[in-house]
Parts: sequence; structure tokens; C-alpha cells
Amino acid sequence: MFSIHSNSSDREVRFLDRRDDEFIVELVGRGVLATQSVSAFTDPKGLARWMGELAAYELPWNGTKSWATIEGEFQISATCGAGGAVTFLVTLSGLPGSNEEWRVSAGVASELGQLPLLAQAAGHFFDCAET
Repeated sequence: MFSIHSNSSDREVRFLDRRDDEFIVELVGRGVLATQSVSAFTDPKGLARWMGELAAYELPWNGTKSWATIEGEFQISATCGAGGAVTFLVTLSGLPGSNEEWRVSAGVASELGQLPLLAQAAGHFFDCAET
């Protein structure tokens, strides 16, 4: 398991129970609770690589950096303010095309200095030699 803990609330994104190219994502905290099974079959180490790319930034970046599964059941983006505040926007969705389709999005606050530790944790979770 690895997780992204908010530095300003009890919100957390948890990555659990990885099996090959599948894993569980939980978005928990005050006001939000959602869980989704995720398949990253086209790029099982892509999220770890994306976290590594974010960790390589020594200074705040412009714009939004994003990663998503091909089916779209999990999307994550990151922005970084001038002071180094990083905001992850996490979106989980399910039952696409049905009359009970659902989508949950929430932000998780972090900071630029935490990204190397998050990238390392993601690398271990996805069994990557390097992130």
C-alpha cells in the first residue's frame, strides 16, 4: 500500500491490493468515501513513472500534470502553486454508460518537498526498479 495524505485535512488517497496490473484506489476523508478497482493493463507502471516525473521538479511548475487509466475509472492530476503547494485532484468513476454511472472527485493537498517520498512509495508499490 501507499497513500497520499493531505497536509491540510484528514483526506487521503490510498493505493491498495496490487495484483499484476490491477489495484484498488480509495479516496477517504471528511465528506468523501469512494473505492474503485483500477486496471492499468496498458501501462501498469505508468502511475509510478508519473509520480517520478513530478518528483523531478525542484521548483513549482506551470499548468496541470495528469495521468489516467485507459478506461477512465481513475484519473489524477497535480498542480503546483508558486509557494510549492501541490494539489492532487483525484477522480474515481464507475458503471460508465449505465443509468447508475457515478463519479467522485476530490482534492488532496500536499507540497513539493513530499513528492520524492511519494514517488519512492509508488515505485515500491508497483515494483519499479526506478521511478
